[in-house]
Amino acid sequence: MNKHIHIPKHQVRHLSKHIAGLCLAASMLITSSGALAQTPSPVSVSANSENTAQTTMPAAVSPVTDQLFRIQRKIDQAVLEKFDAAIKANPAISVLEFDGVTDFAGIDIDAIMGVHDRIKQYRLSTTARGLCVGSCALLFMTGYTRTVLPAANNRSTRVVLRPITNLYHEFLVEQTDTLIEEIITRSDGKVTKDFIRKIYLVRDDVASIMIQYLAGKSDIHVSFLERADEKSKPLEPSTAEGLGLKIGE
Repeated sequence: MNKHIHIPKHQVRHLSKHIAGLCLAASMLITSSGALAQTPSPVSVSANSENTAQTTMPAAVSPVTDQLFRIQRKIDQAVLEKFDAAIKANPAISVLEFDGVTDFAGIDIDAIMGVHDRIKQYRLSTTARGLCVGSCALLFMTGYTRTVLPAANNRSTRVVLRPITNLYHEFLVEQTDTLIEEIITRSDGKVTKDFIRKIYLVRDDVASIMIQYLAGKSDIHVSFLERADEKSKPLEPSTAEGLGLKIGE
């Protein structure tokens, strides 16, 4: 006999708005990149065994090299287990790369803070390429050195800074503030509190501080969007050097 779980109407409304917002956010981030917009990254949506839509990225390359551990798609407990095994086998790992990592399929806050702990424990540098959204962007910015890399096929890399939120759009302030303090420290104060705390002004699932980089360009483009239906505004500092970032090829 099938069992039915009753979900209160107010939670159903929250869930519906959340799913709609994430779909809009994914669509806008993939198909529009402001001044550096290029052909959208190939993305397909499939259903898992629980009928939950999730983003599928291009085929992954090897996640581990002599000095680098790569995270793709999402951050979860499996990522932590793989990292711990990798660095135990190869203590020379010094770089954590985020490649196409988003919160669109949900977040595991314990795993996110676990990645933060490992960056701090092993004094890891970080790199980002492709989409790096939400918790990924905050973690990337906590690296001991932070390098923005070009995405595949001349597409832009977008580091999309937003607060960590739960399923009901509520800011997880304690965890977000922990990462903010690390970001300010790692940048030697180049990322100021006034700059980074603008993420708390976002009003929907699309709004963000966005750092964009396109292969072949000499620098990044930085903007702030408060709402999806508004125009993004240039934000200072607007250079990689001004934010304590490096640009890699």
